[in-house]
Amino acid sequence: MVRRATSRPAVTAADAAAQASRAAAEAEAAAREAEAALARALAEDASTDIDDVATEAPGTERARLRPRWAVGGAVVSAVAVVALAVTSGGLARSHDDRQAVADHDLELLQGTRQAVMNLITPSAADPAGSAQRILDGATGEWRTEFESTRAEFIDTIAQSKTESTGEILGAGIERANDDGTTSVMVAAVTKVTNAAGAKDEPRTWRLRVQVGKDGDLYKLAKIEVVP
Repeated sequence: MVRRATSRPAVTAADAAAQASRAAAEAEAAAREAEAALARALAEDASTDIDDVATEAPGTERARLRPRWAVGGAVVSAVAVVALAVTSGGLARSHDDRQAVADHDLELLQGTRQAVMNLITPSAADPAGSAQRILDGATGEWRTEFESTRAEFIDTIAQSKTESTGEILGAGIERANDDGTTSVMVAAVTKVTNAAGAKDEPRTWRLRVQVGKDGDLYKLAKIEVVP
C-alpha cells in the first residue's frame, strides 16, 4: 500500500520534446528553401554565361576563358547544392531521431499515468478487479510486493468500503536508470469516500515511480512516495 503525501504538482515534460521537434522541422524547411534558391541561381548563371560566350569572337582569350568559367561556376554551384542536400538529409535524420524519442517518451508517460491511476483509485464495488488492474500494471519488484499483499488489499478495500476517484495532474520523466527502467515523477489528486466517514475527501499524491517495459506495455517496477 502507498501512503499519501501533500505537495505541489510535478511539471510535465512533454512540451520540451514538442518544441525540439518543431525546431528541427523549421530547420529542415529552411534548408530545402535554400537548396531551391541555389538551383534557381545555377540555372540563371548558366543561361547568362552561354549568352555572353555567344557574343565573343571565336578564338579570343575571353571566349576561351569564359566557357571554362561557366562550367566551373556550374560545378561550384552543383557542389554547393549537393552539400546542402547532404546537410538537409542530416537534419531530416536528426528530426526523425528526435521524433522517435518524443514518441517513446509519450508512450511511456501514458502507460505510467494509467498504472498510477489504477493504483490510487480502488473501488469497494469491485475490490478484486481493482487489485487485478494494479497487478496488470506492475512488473519487477513492485509486482512481487503487491502479489504478496493482494489478499490483504482486497479485504481492506472491501471492509472499509473505499471508493476513490482521481486525476493525474502531471507526469514528467526524471532520468533513465542503469537497470533499464525510467524514473518518472507523478502528481495526482484523489477524492475518497469510505466507512470511516470520509466523503469525497481530497488527497494529494506525489510519487516517484520506476517504469519498465514488460512486453509492449510500460509498467510500474517501483513506487516511492515523495514528501
